[in-house]
Amino acid sequence: MGPYYRGTSHGMGAVIEMFYEYPLLILLLVVAVAAVGFFIWRRKKSAE
Repeated sequence: MGPYYRGTSHGMGAVIEMFYEYPLLILLLVVAVAAVGFFIWRRKKSAE
């Protein structure tokens, strides 16, 4: 229970705790965001 719990709601604290328990989820989230950003960038580039 770190100081990050002070400014967060209970639900947000549970999400943060889940990421601490499963660090692979952070990697999956970063990869998913990068993939979505890449596809949006590619779509905008092809529309020009």
